[in-house]
Amino acid sequence: MKIYQNFKHFLILTLIALTVLSCSNDDNGGSVPTGENIIEIAMANPNLSTLVEALEITGLTSTLENPGSFTVLAPTNAAFDLFLATANFASINDVPVPLLEQLLLNHVIGSQINEANFVSLIRNYAETLADGPTDGTKLSLYFDATGTAIQFNGASDVIDADILASNGVVHTVDTVIDFPTVVTFVTTDINFQQLTTALTTATPATDFVGLLSGTGPFTVFAPAETAFDALLATNDNWNSVSDIEEDLLTTVLQHHVANGNNRSEDFTDQSTVTTLEGDDITFSRALGLITITDGSGNSEIILAVSDFQASNGVVHLITEVMIPDTAN
Repeated sequence: MKIYQNFKHFLILTLIALTVLSCSNDDNGGSVPTGENIIEIAMANPNLSTLVEALEITGLTSTLENPGSFTVLAPTNAAFDLFLATANFASINDVPVPLLEQLLLNHVIGSQINEANFVSLIRNYAETLADGPTDGTKLSLYFDATGTAIQFNGASDVIDADILASNGVVHTVDTVIDFPTVVTFVTTDINFQQLTTALTTATPATDFVGLLSGTGPFTVFAPAETAFDALLATNDNWNSVSDIEEDLLTTVLQHHVANGNNRSEDFTDQSTVTTLEGDDITFSRALGLITITDGSGNSEIILAVSDFQASNGVVHLITEVMIPDTAN
């Protein structure tokens, strides 16, 4: 099944996202701003008392009292209770402060995104204020607004949307949003359903999920659905990725992963990256477009959407499945 009618549609959505997620929007319905800032609104809500306590512990209260435009995904007390129990912390005071600070920042977006914005963008990524694995990077947040509730990173749903403040908007959520790994984005982003199958049920002899959930960092070049469709069309015996011989598929998948947190700005013209499979891939830059030559010499593979930043690496969406050097 084709997830997007065509790839151009996805790129248009992403360009819209870059515009909407970088600025506030004051005409999206919802409640009317009360004149209270985000902290004052949280303090007035008894279901957010643990969040308020956590903000005070980390010193982030002053940040969210400042003028500006923020989106806060506010976990309820029940959400924090579940997090503490799962992580074996007796109370919020037992969570190491640096960890708690970054966890809270993973729930804050530096621009105002109302419910209508999320819904209009359908599925996409936003950038949080939490630090990524390398200097100057910030974690991405994947959202899906196609269901009855907006969902973040495949795990946390909005309970109450559009609580407008003088300096942004608050959406309460039912689960504390954990730091995403590259596996989080691959398995929750609808663009990567066939890649998910390839990394899991189609290659049972290799624990790709365990590997890519590790410390890393890793760079994952993730083929879109249309890329796998094109690959399957080259062999009449392949109706799904599960039909590809496992050893071959495993080698191909390893050709899509490299060590390091390699972001798009790192791919200078004619620079190379060595994949886990062993072959190098080469990057070309022209007119603002980044293309890749794979290990077998196939060129013009487009790095279409880049820098989905996880806590243990980065994911880039590419337009074709890369093939390693078959002579090796």
